[in-house]
Amino acid sequence: MNHKVNILMVDDEPANLLALEATLECLGQNLVKVNSGAEALRCLLEKDFAVILLDVQMAGMSGIETAAEIRARERSRHIPIIFLTGVVKTEEMMFKGYSTGAVDYLMKPIVTGILRAKVEVFVELAIARLKLQEEVAERARIAAEISKLNMALEQRNDDLSALNSDLEAFCHTVSHDLRAPLRHIQGYVGFLDDSATSKLDDRERSHVAKITDAAKRMGQLIDDLLGFSRMGRVEIHKGQVKMDVLVRETIDQLQPDLAGRKIEWNVRPLPEVLGDHNLLRQVWSNLIGNAVKYTRPRDPTRIEIGAVIQDGETIFHIRDNGVGFSMEYSEKLFGVFQRLHDAADFEGTGIGLANVRRIVQRHGGRTWAESKEGEGATFYFSLPSGDGPRLRPRIKGAPGERSNH
Repeated sequence: MNHKVNILMVDDEPANLLALEATLECLGQNLVKVNSGAEALRCLLEKDFAVILLDVQMAGMSGIETAAEIRARERSRHIPIIFLTGVVKTEEMMFKGYSTGAVDYLMKPIVTGILRAKVEVFVELAIARLKLQEEVAERARIAAEISKLNMALEQRNDDLSALNSDLEAFCHTVSHDLRAPLRHIQGYVGFLDDSATSKLDDRERSHVAKITDAAKRMGQLIDDLLGFSRMGRVEIHKGQVKMDVLVRETIDQLQPDLAGRKIEWNVRPLPEVLGDHNLLRQVWSNLIGNAVKYTRPRDPTRIEIGAVIQDGETIFHIRDNGVGFSMEYSEKLFGVFQRLHDAADFEGTGIGLANVRRIVQRHGGRTWAESKEGEGATFYFSLPSGDGPRLRPRIKGAPGERSNH
């Protein structure tokens, strides 16, 4: 901001005022000219001044008297006054002048360079004071904004606490009130299966089997829903995680379910990351489990796992040659209960990928996928890695912004 201050020049001789104006106009400030002490006092009621140039010998109210009035007023008492006089300075005059608040005396004829230099000092002080006042006002404004935001944050925290309480109550309801009738269904169906199987025909036994499967699926759905609701509240314990070890362990755990299948694994070297070991294990378990599930019709199955470091993050991917999906529905993949394939063909509750997104987001990362129906899919997730070497250009299809959903 361009700061300009006011300079008050008081002299009853118009020629002297013109000379002062010619001397000081190069400073680029607002020059106010008056020809009496009374006019000067009126100006001081309306404006603030960086410095006052005051002629001592004036008709009517003298400069000494004017200075005394200036000092008597609260608004103007601290404005510096430079006396201009054509009379030889005496000790008595100097005492009167300094006692009324003068900061300096200059003899006429005025040496322009000296006057300009003295006035410039007070101008710079006034401008510095204005800047300081603006800074103080700005800090006060910022402090008020911060206070307002803190109040809003406190309200938001209260709202979140209430929502968490509601979620806890919901989880309790799901865990107890829904499990109880489900256990009854499973118990009676089991009793019926044990005691009456021989009395049922094939169609009736098929109905019992479907009820049993539906009850098991409902139980799994409840377990997954509870797990998802707790995922946003579980505490993260970060440490160095060896991702290649997690991947190997996840593949080993899947081996009993892979009997009779031919799977070609291509697991490239994976870097360590800073994260929660158990939560990241769930990420790989879901992604690798999905790749295995949706490549079931393929022989051989091909699954590739790798990573690149670029732009301050590590991007992991798992690519398969499975059934794929339409990119038109890609964002649905990471929603709760969102499924793009018939449950009769591929089992699952539709919560696994929602858990993946939530875990990755809590680590400060992002998730996305790309695919073509019938030609496999590639799932990506990123984690912050600090500054790392750029290994290759950005992966096609990777979003430019971190997801906040």
